[in-house]
Amino acid sequence: MFFFPMINDVTTTPETPPAYVVLAQTAPNKGRDMGYPPGNVPVQRLAYPDLAPLARFEPPEACFAKAVAAAKAMERWEVVAEDPAARRLEAVATTRLFRWQDDVVVEVRPAPGGCAVHMRSKSRAGRGDFGANAKRIRAYLARLAKT
Repeated sequence: MFFFPMINDVTTTPETPPAYVVLAQTAPNKGRDMGYPPGNVPVQRLAYPDLAPLARFEPPEACFAKAVAAAKAMERWEVVAEDPAARRLEAVATTRLFRWQDDVVVEVRPAPGGCAVHMRSKSRAGRGDFGANAKRIRAYLARLAKT
């Protein structure tokens, strides 16, 4: 039996989640609260204890270039913003079956020995995502880890 929590906003870093900048200003998100809901923290930790930033032993700038390339290689993703200075990218992921669009943000932050890749995926519709956002984060970080 599967348990999917009634959340639709998932991140590798609940205490300091990546923020949407460009996507927060797009027409589909105008008037929506794009902040990470504090109530998601305990629920997400219970449901997805494996989600964590991806540690990389390379300079943040080099990692960001790989992060962008990995995002552009993801099926049904459209990268809509790249900010090399902030080392942040934003993308829209379209689900296969219903063609729903979800918002993705990836940030590369300096960390001891190199950098860490932080990610967030938020559904535009519904209260629960049946695990889709966590699955998306896992798939992206797995792809990036292979580079």
